[in-house]
Amino acid sequence: MKTYAYIILLFGLTASAHAQIDISPADPDANEATRALYTYLKDEVWGKQVLSGCQAEWNYNTNDAEKIKSASGKYPAINVFDFQHFDQTWISYRTNTAKSWHDAGGIVGFMWHIHMPSNAFAEHKSGWEGFYTYGSIPCHISPSKAATDGTIENRIFKKKLDGVVSLLQLYQRQGIPILWRPLHEASGKWFWWGSEDGAAYKQLYIYMFDYFRASGIHNLLWIWTSELNDEDWYPGDEYVDIIARDGYPSGNRTHISQSADFKKLQKTHPNKMIAMPECNSVPSWDNMEKDGARWLFVAPWCGGGAFDHGNTNDFWKSFLNNDHVISRDKVRKGL
Repeated sequence: MKTYAYIILLFGLTASAHAQIDISPADPDANEATRALYTYLKDEVWGKQVLSGCQAEWNYNTNDAEKIKSASGKYPAINVFDFQHFDQTWISYRTNTAKSWHDAGGIVGFMWHIHMPSNAFAEHKSGWEGFYTYGSIPCHISPSKAATDGTIENRIFKKKLDGVVSLLQLYQRQGIPILWRPLHEASGKWFWWGSEDGAAYKQLYIYMFDYFRASGIHNLLWIWTSELNDEDWYPGDEYVDIIARDGYPSGNRTHISQSADFKKLQKTHPNKMIAMPECNSVPSWDNMEKDGARWLFVAPWCGGGAFDHGNTNDFWKSFLNNDHVISRDKVRKGL
């Protein structure tokens, strides 16, 4: 009887926690495909399974996904592209790379390392764009000014936004819902969008949210990335669908669950799903289950990271063939 009662109690606690998750996306006008993806994540994945993922190699490709497929026999469920080079001439984001991934059953993610001039007065100087606040030519664009209409910084920022809007409109017409993770790792202050304070960052994030909605973009699920102890930087529940934590633990520990970070974020954001969109060593399902840290999805960083820190061919084969890990072929059809 005690065992039976414990199982009932555990089921009740799990159901209660699951019921707290917001029932709808942050964008009240999210389209049908985006709502379907959100419902799938909330009802079929969160707390029960984990979606596997990987990054593009800095821009618009599936290079790491192909390497993982070669190693394991399966593709990860999510491929995260980066708009970092969207306005350069050597690459086109209008090819069917994202559509092909979506049509094959995969989930499409996008992030954006936003290149900006080193300062407002370097706007017309070729080759002076970046996103780090340090280095030989650091970017000193003010996030608060970028989010204030009428400033030089705002004019530059809106030009960037308009370029990405045109691409998001294309993907929206193609029926692709997107896991959208902008302005990440802000409170670390190593990117220009986090160079001031939490108030300036929130102003910029909400400006982007409203700008995209006003531009007719309704195929995004918005992901906010926490650096922990940064609640002053949180835009608010009405602007966020998923809370993220980029997990790079020090030392030689491999495949740990990073449960302390997970539980802290779950405590501060009980109505949001929690994901790990960047990491070095991919948490194993056994460790996630043992430690009570079932991330919504996990994805190693690119540029060799997919096969570093213990992410061997054997690990990928075991991980992607685990019954609780969702590979691309196991994503629910029709999303």
